[in-house]
Amino acid sequence: MISIIIPMYNSEKYIEKCIESILNNLYKNFEIIVVDDGSTDDSIKIVKKYTNIKLLYSNHAGPRSARNVGIENASGDFIFFLDSDDTINPNTLKILKNNIKKYDIVIGNYNIIYDNGDIELFKTPTDSKFNSFFESVTVWNRLYRKEFLNKYKIKFESIFQGEDRLFLAELYLHNPKINVISDNIYNWMRHENETQKTLTHINDESNFNGQLYCMQKFKSLLENKISVKD
Repeated sequence: MISIIIPMYNSEKYIEKCIESILNNLYKNFEIIVVDDGSTDDSIKIVKKYTNIKLLYSNHAGPRSARNVGIENASGDFIFFLDSDDTINPNTLKILKNNIKKYDIVIGNYNIIYDNGDIELFKTPTDSKFNSFFESVTVWNRLYRKEFLNKYKIKFESIFQGEDRLFLAELYLHNPKINVISDNIYNWMRHENETQKTLTHINDESNFNGQLYCMQKFKSLLENKISVKD
Protein backbone atom coordinates (compact mmCIF):
# COMPACT_ATOMS: atom_id res chain seq x y z
CA MET A 1 0.00 0.00 0.00
CA ILE A 2 1.07 3.57 -0.73
CA SER A 3 0.70 6.14 2.06
CA ILE A 4 0.10 9.58 0.55
CA ILE A 5 1.11 12.35 2.96
CA ILE A 6 -0.30 15.85 2.44
CA PRO A 7 0.87 18.72 4.70
CA MET A 8 -1.81 21.41 4.75
CA TYR A 9 -2.08 25.04 5.82
CA ASN A 10 -4.94 27.30 4.67
CA SER A 11 -5.53 25.33 1.48
CA GLU A 12 -9.28 25.73 1.07
CA LYS A 13 -8.85 26.87 -2.56
CA TYR A 14 -6.89 23.79 -3.59
CA ILE A 15 -7.27 20.84 -1.22
CA GLU A 16 -10.42 19.36 -2.78
CA LYS A 17 -8.85 19.24 -6.26
CA CYS A 18 -5.72 17.74 -4.71
CA ILE A 19 -7.68 14.95 -2.99
CA GLU A 20 -9.85 14.26 -6.01
CA SER A 21 -6.74 13.77 -8.15
CA ILE A 22 -5.76 10.94 -5.80
CA LEU A 23 -9.20 9.35 -5.72
CA ASN A 24 -9.29 9.37 -9.55
CA ASN A 25 -6.16 7.22 -9.75
CA LEU A 26 -6.26 3.85 -11.46
CA TYR A 27 -4.28 2.29 -8.60
CA LYS A 28 -6.51 2.02 -5.54
CA ASN A 29 -4.34 0.49 -2.84
CA PHE A 30 -3.48 3.68 -0.99
CA GLU A 31 -4.26 5.67 2.13
CA ILE A 32 -4.49 9.46 2.34
CA ILE A 33 -2.97 11.19 5.37
CA VAL A 34 -3.64 14.93 5.64
CA VAL A 35 -1.65 16.69 8.36
CA ASP A 36 -3.03 20.13 9.15
CA ASP A 37 -0.61 22.74 10.51
CA GLY A 38 -3.10 25.10 12.12
CA SER A 39 -5.31 26.22 9.25
CA THR A 40 -7.63 29.14 9.98
CA ASP A 41 -9.77 28.83 6.85
CA ASP A 42 -12.17 26.03 5.82
CA SER A 43 -9.45 23.53 4.85
CA ILE A 44 -10.24 21.12 7.68
CA LYS A 45 -13.97 21.32 7.01
CA ILE A 46 -13.38 20.33 3.38
CA VAL A 47 -11.13 17.39 4.31
CA LYS A 48 -13.67 16.11 6.83
CA LYS A 49 -16.17 15.64 4.01
CA TYR A 50 -14.09 12.62 2.99
CA THR A 51 -14.66 9.69 5.32
CA ASN A 52 -11.67 7.70 4.06
CA ILE A 53 -8.97 10.26 4.94
CA LYS A 54 -6.79 10.15 8.04
CA LEU A 55 -6.71 13.74 9.37
CA LEU A 56 -3.89 14.58 11.78
CA TYR A 57 -2.45 17.77 13.26
CA SER A 58 1.04 19.24 13.75
CA ASN A 59 0.39 22.50 15.68
CA HIS A 60 2.02 25.32 13.70
CA ALA A 61 5.32 23.49 13.28
CA GLY A 62 5.69 23.83 9.50
CA PRO A 63 5.68 21.33 6.63
CA ARG A 64 8.68 19.36 7.95
CA SER A 65 6.79 18.45 11.13
CA ALA A 66 3.62 17.69 9.18
CA ARG A 67 5.49 15.27 6.93
CA ASN A 68 7.16 13.61 9.92
CA VAL A 69 3.76 13.13 11.57
CA GLY A 70 2.56 11.58 8.33
CA ILE A 71 5.51 9.17 8.14
CA GLU A 72 5.04 8.12 11.77
CA ASN A 73 1.38 7.32 11.15
CA ALA A 74 1.75 5.71 7.72
CA SER A 75 0.52 2.14 7.33
CA GLY A 76 1.79 1.58 3.80
CA ASP A 77 5.00 0.01 2.57
CA PHE A 78 5.65 3.07 0.40
CA ILE A 79 5.57 6.82 1.05
CA PHE A 80 4.49 9.53 -1.40
CA PHE A 81 4.44 13.25 -0.55
CA LEU A 82 1.88 15.55 -2.16
CA ASP A 83 1.55 19.28 -1.47
CA SER A 84 -1.97 20.48 -0.74
CA ASP A 85 -2.21 22.80 -3.75
CA ASP A 86 -0.78 20.31 -6.26
CA THR A 87 -2.25 17.31 -8.10
CA ILE A 88 -1.20 13.98 -9.54
CA ASN A 89 -2.24 12.27 -12.76
CA PRO A 90 -4.70 9.34 -12.98
CA ASN A 91 -1.89 6.86 -13.69
CA THR A 92 0.68 8.29 -11.23
CA LEU A 93 0.38 5.74 -8.44
CA LYS A 94 0.21 2.79 -10.83
CA ILE A 95 3.35 3.93 -12.65
CA LEU A 96 5.30 4.47 -9.43
CA LYS A 97 4.23 1.16 -7.90
CA ASN A 98 5.08 -0.76 -11.07
CA ASN A 99 8.54 0.80 -11.25
CA ILE A 100 9.76 0.62 -7.67
CA LYS A 101 10.36 -3.16 -7.83
CA LYS A 102 13.66 -3.77 -5.98
CA TYR A 103 14.50 -0.07 -5.75
CA ASP A 104 14.36 2.16 -2.69
CA ILE A 105 13.22 5.28 -4.57
CA VAL A 106 11.52 5.97 -7.91
CA ILE A 107 11.95 9.48 -9.38
CA GLY A 108 9.74 10.84 -12.17
CA ASN A 109 9.22 13.97 -14.24
CA TYR A 110 6.70 16.68 -13.42
CA ASN A 111 4.77 19.60 -14.86
CA ILE A 112 5.24 23.16 -13.59
CA ILE A 113 1.86 24.83 -14.06
CA TYR A 114 1.64 28.61 -13.77
CA ASP A 115 -1.44 30.65 -12.89
CA ASN A 116 -1.65 32.01 -16.45
CA GLY A 117 -1.97 28.46 -17.80
CA ASP A 118 1.58 28.05 -19.07
CA ILE A 119 3.03 24.57 -18.54
CA GLU A 120 6.71 23.69 -18.31
CA LEU A 121 7.93 20.09 -18.18
CA PHE A 122 10.79 19.24 -15.84
CA LYS A 123 12.73 16.14 -16.86
CA THR A 124 14.80 14.43 -14.20
CA PRO A 125 18.36 14.11 -15.55
CA THR A 126 19.86 10.66 -15.95
CA ASP A 127 23.53 11.54 -16.55
CA SER A 128 24.50 10.85 -12.92
CA LYS A 129 22.90 9.65 -9.72
CA PHE A 130 23.80 12.95 -8.04
CA ASN A 131 22.04 15.02 -10.71
CA SER A 132 19.01 12.71 -10.68
CA PHE A 133 18.74 13.29 -6.96
CA PHE A 134 19.50 17.01 -6.65
CA GLU A 135 18.82 18.76 -9.96
CA SER A 136 15.36 19.32 -8.51
CA VAL A 137 15.41 19.37 -4.70
CA THR A 138 11.80 18.30 -4.42
CA VAL A 139 10.48 15.42 -2.34
CA TRP A 140 7.16 14.98 -4.09
CA ASN A 141 8.12 13.61 -7.53
CA ARG A 142 9.34 10.40 -5.87
CA LEU A 143 8.06 7.22 -4.27
CA TYR A 144 10.00 6.00 -1.22
CA ARG A 145 10.24 2.57 0.32
CA LYS A 146 9.26 3.13 3.96
CA GLU A 147 11.52 0.30 5.14
CA PHE A 148 14.53 2.28 3.85
CA LEU A 149 13.45 5.46 5.65
CA ASN A 150 12.91 3.56 8.88
CA LYS A 151 16.16 1.62 8.64
CA TYR A 152 18.24 4.80 8.64
CA LYS A 153 15.80 6.87 10.75
CA ILE A 154 15.51 9.48 7.99
CA LYS A 155 13.12 12.31 8.80
CA PHE A 156 12.74 16.00 8.05
CA GLU A 157 14.85 18.30 10.17
CA SER A 158 13.26 20.94 12.41
CA ILE A 159 13.71 23.94 10.14
CA PHE A 160 11.16 25.93 8.14
CA GLN A 161 13.17 26.35 4.95
CA GLY A 162 15.33 23.82 3.13
CA GLU A 163 14.05 20.74 4.90
CA ASP A 164 13.52 19.04 1.54
CA ARG A 165 17.17 19.51 0.59
CA LEU A 166 18.47 18.07 3.86
CA PHE A 167 16.02 15.17 3.74
CA LEU A 168 17.33 14.24 0.29
CA ALA A 169 20.95 14.66 1.42
CA GLU A 170 20.42 12.23 4.29
CA LEU A 171 18.83 9.78 1.89
CA TYR A 172 21.63 10.11 -0.63
CA LEU A 173 24.35 9.43 1.94
CA HIS A 174 22.83 6.02 2.62
CA ASN A 175 23.22 5.07 -1.05
CA PRO A 176 19.64 4.13 -1.98
CA LYS A 177 18.92 2.17 -5.12
CA ILE A 178 17.06 4.59 -7.39
CA ASN A 179 15.06 4.18 -10.56
CA VAL A 180 14.64 7.27 -12.75
CA ILE A 181 11.65 6.97 -15.06
CA SER A 182 10.60 9.11 -18.02
CA ASP A 183 6.94 9.36 -17.00
CA ASN A 184 5.31 12.62 -15.91
CA ILE A 185 3.83 11.87 -12.48
CA TYR A 186 3.17 15.21 -10.74
CA ASN A 187 1.69 18.67 -11.31
CA TRP A 188 3.40 21.46 -9.38
CA MET A 189 1.23 24.57 -9.22
CA ARG A 190 3.33 27.76 -9.23
CA HIS A 191 1.14 30.54 -7.85
CA GLU A 192 2.07 34.10 -8.79
CA ASN A 193 0.67 35.44 -5.52
CA GLU A 194 3.47 34.63 -3.09
CA THR A 195 1.35 35.69 -0.11
CA GLN A 196 -0.79 32.61 -0.62
CA LYS A 197 1.08 30.06 1.47
CA THR A 198 -0.30 26.55 1.78
CA LEU A 199 2.61 24.89 3.54
CA THR A 200 3.96 27.36 6.04
CA HIS A 201 3.32 30.65 7.81
CA ILE A 202 6.56 32.30 8.84
CA ASN A 203 8.18 35.70 8.35
CA ASP A 204 10.90 36.67 5.92
CA GLU A 205 13.67 36.75 8.54
CA SER A 206 12.93 33.16 9.58
CA ASN A 207 12.90 32.16 5.92
CA PHE A 208 16.30 33.71 5.36
CA ASN A 209 17.87 32.17 8.47
CA GLY A 210 16.44 28.78 7.61
CA GLN A 211 17.81 28.88 4.08
CA LEU A 212 21.23 29.94 5.34
CA TYR A 213 21.34 27.11 7.87
CA CYS A 214 20.14 24.64 5.25
CA MET A 215 22.85 25.49 2.73
CA GLN A 216 25.58 25.38 5.38
CA LYS A 217 24.49 21.97 6.60
CA PHE A 218 23.93 20.64 3.09
CA LYS A 219 27.51 21.54 2.24
CA SER A 220 28.88 19.96 5.42
CA LEU A 221 26.92 16.74 4.86
CA LEU A 222 28.01 16.15 1.29
CA GLU A 223 31.44 17.77 1.25
CA ASN A 224 34.26 15.26 0.68
CA LYS A 225 31.78 12.38 0.87
CA ILE A 226 30.48 12.20 -2.68
CA SER A 227 31.43 12.75 -6.27
CA VAL A 228 29.14 14.52 -8.74
CA LYS A 229 30.00 11.66 -11.11
CA ASP A 230 28.22 9.10 -8.88
